[in-house]
Amino acid sequence: MSQEIELAQAGPVARQAEMAAPTEGAAFLSMIERAARDTSVDVSKMQQLMEMRERWEARQAEAEFNRDFAAAMLEMPRVVKRGKKDMGGKGVIAYETYEDLDGAIRPIEARYGFARSFLTREATKPGTVMTLRLTHRAGHSITSERFCPPDPGPGRNETQALGSGDSYGRRYLTKATWNIVTIGHDDDGDATSYITKEQYMVLNDLVQDCQFSPARIQKILEWQKADKIDHIQESHYKAVKEFLEEKLREKGGAR
Repeated sequence: MSQEIELAQAGPVARQAEMAAPTEGAAFLSMIERAARDTSVDVSKMQQLMEMRERWEARQAEAEFNRDFAAAMLEMPRVVKRGKKDMGGKGVIAYETYEDLDGAIRPIEARYGFARSFLTREATKPGTVMTLRLTHRAGHSITSERFCPPDPGPGRNETQALGSGDSYGRRYLTKATWNIVTIGHDDDGDATSYITKEQYMVLNDLVQDCQFSPARIQKILEWQKADKIDHIQESHYKAVKEFLEEKLREKGGAR
């Protein structure tokens, strides 16, 4: 059933409730309370009003999630690979530990109201299926899953191999969710050619004013071959600034 038909059947009170602006949350609740006291509003209409309120709250929660997710993602750091794994005859490889990864991003998650949680279930083959749930303080959440095969190694029993596999899962799910870039100790890159702090603040403000979705921000970063805003090359600053200002004008803003 389309929204227009649903609103038409719900009656004038319901139509007003569904069209309430996001800034009118208190007025929306007051409208429902008044309708509850109105004996002319039957039970089915009240149920429709409550369902409309639930949908409105869900949309608000998702909008807040997307806004804070985009802002948090811009602040996510590169994480240095300080862990070492002996591959036997293949040598030693470096990797980022979950402790380093968590320590680098948890303060940013907390600042923007996010919390990570993990659940596991048995898989149809040896290993587990791990689910990461990223929950926002507004109530909206997203999930991502990954199959975690056992990670056998010298001296590990079956339980320890499963635990090591789950550790891989936590790291890879977290990195994928936040688009975390990991680097070796010597992979500093051309840090001296990045935009300045003042230029970063200008670009970050423009991105926020444009109200871009996380996916749109990611496309801009891919265009610039950067993992976050402050890793945009200084030589590209003018082009990016002009692009964002043009998009802001298209949205009716001014800068």
